[in-house]
Amino acid sequence: MKTIKLFIAVLFLFSSISCNKILDKEPLDFLSPVNSFNTEEDLNRALTAVYEVLGDGSLYSDYLYYQYDIADEGFYSLNTLLTGPQLHNYFASDPNITSTWQNLYNGISRANLLLENIDNVQLDETKRSAIRGEALFLRAYFYFLLVQHWGDVPLILKTIKTSAEAQVGETASKDIYEQIIKDMTAAEALVLPIQTLNFSGRVSQSAVRGILARVCLYMAGYPVNDHSKYTAARDWAKKVMEEGGHALNDSYSQVFINLAQDKYDIKESIWEVEFWGNNMDAYTETGRLGSRNGIRCTDVDSGYSPGRINTFANFFYKYEVNDRRRDWNIAPFSFGTVAGKTARVAWTPAQIWNRNCGKYRRYYETLLPRNTNFTPFNFPVLRFSDVLLMFAEAENEINDGPTQAAIDAVNLVRRRGYGKTLYGEGVKTITVNTQGTGYTAATTVTITGGGGSGATAVPTISSGKITAITITNIGQQYTSAPSVTITGAGSGATATATISLPDDADLTPADIASKESFLGFLQNERSRELCFEALRKMDLIRWNIFLPTMKALSQDITANAPAAFKYAANTGANAAAFEKKYLLFPIPTYELSLNRLLTQNADW
Repeated sequence: MKTIKLFIAVLFLFSSISCNKILDKEPLDFLSPVNSFNTEEDLNRALTAVYEVLGDGSLYSDYLYYQYDIADEGFYSLNTLLTGPQLHNYFASDPNITSTWQNLYNGISRANLLLENIDNVQLDETKRSAIRGEALFLRAYFYFLLVQHWGDVPLILKTIKTSAEAQVGETASKDIYEQIIKDMTAAEALVLPIQTLNFSGRVSQSAVRGILARVCLYMAGYPVNDHSKYTAARDWAKKVMEEGGHALNDSYSQVFINLAQDKYDIKESIWEVEFWGNNMDAYTETGRLGSRNGIRCTDVDSGYSPGRINTFANFFYKYEVNDRRRDWNIAPFSFGTVAGKTARVAWTPAQIWNRNCGKYRRYYETLLPRNTNFTPFNFPVLRFSDVLLMFAEAENEINDGPTQAAIDAVNLVRRRGYGKTLYGEGVKTITVNTQGTGYTAATTVTITGGGGSGATAVPTISSGKITAITITNIGQQYTSAPSVTITGAGSGATATATISLPDDADLTPADIASKESFLGFLQNERSRELCFEALRKMDLIRWNIFLPTMKALSQDITANAPAAFKYAANTGANAAAFEKKYLLFPIPTYELSLNRLLTQNADW
């Protein structure tokens, strides 16, 4: 592993340097920077301490993707849980929300301390600039997470050394965003190119540019609504696209297999939060990606997960059958016991609600033995496909409709999602021509010919008749329609297959007919591509559609979900019932008790 994973032991030192909470009383002991910042190694250790906050359980090790990003993609599948951020039913005293607030300000405090002392060390100026740039960026990124989740927050740009200095009121969100952009823009000129670093676990120019595009898109959206920032968002995304070093991995699934196996693909995966170890070795920087939100499995050796995130049927049906991302992101199986051994057990076509998030698959982990609860998965904060989609969205806004450049960017993402380069064409539909009679559960469907392989399907049988055939694997490299054979106790049923076409992943004329239609398509496409990457809820908020989306989702679940999953409606009902209240987290009660200049967010 790279540098960032090698300095964990020094964090105890820097935890004592910076206040654990923004609003702590004056510390009783303080390690003087004079004694702490003397060498290049000291600066690198201090920088590692800033990075370390990203991997805290309150951020990318757990809460950000597991509790805070619950929206219209998946729901928390434990019907006995009644309160918590994952149910949009929580209080200002919630310990997890409090922990996230405190750790973000802890990271800001560490960055401030480093920035204040970086010039005290004799050092090559190129190295000093890179460290300064990374610290500036990380401080700004912590503020980005704060302003997204809490809105107006205290802006602290120097270390707090006395209780009096800790009394700081909120700064308006727009001003927080301006400071974020200022710091990140300064960082962009200081940090190293990703090709020089050659891995994604450290902040690079590509990462800064891509995150600046994200920051500007969020500032352009609700609630700040500074539409002038769409141009900056487009320009920053375009810089990443024109660097020449980034491209989509031909295989969508391989992007996430790499995360499990500690492999870097700097063309696609631009910035990752790094984790390593299994909590049974010398490393303790493990996360819970793939454990918390993995495929349900009770066998540790196969990759234990309680499978706590199930996917909504509405999300499943946002994918077309030939979109290969669907059965990767939404696992078509769980793990059960077959002949005394752990094995994959396929869900039936009717069992849509049972399916787990499948994006982070623990059986690809190469670090053994596997831990029950902790994983070495890196978290993908920024991928190139996100940059392409952000560029397209900003282009659409600036030009009051999609340009050819915007269309081309989206088509790149979709063609990869459909596996066009890697897999060619698959089976797209199977139509039952005659239903036959006398068929039983033992009936099988076989797909042969057509120049390809791998396609599979299962029949739906009613009163001995084949009423439908569901494709379970579209296969690959088909050049013509294959034959469909139905075998079993019955007779007389026939079916015909069609295959996909080279351009059927591309945007249609209806998708690009107007600014509104293109934006609506992009809103769904971002979900199909970036689901379960801690982006969806905040995307819905910046588009100002979170509340109506969740309300409609809840109503649909109540009306149409299987009885066993009706409780999932609470995910939407709780959010919708409180209207604007749940667009922001409450300021933690503990912080309000210490800082008398803080005021609680509206309706809390």
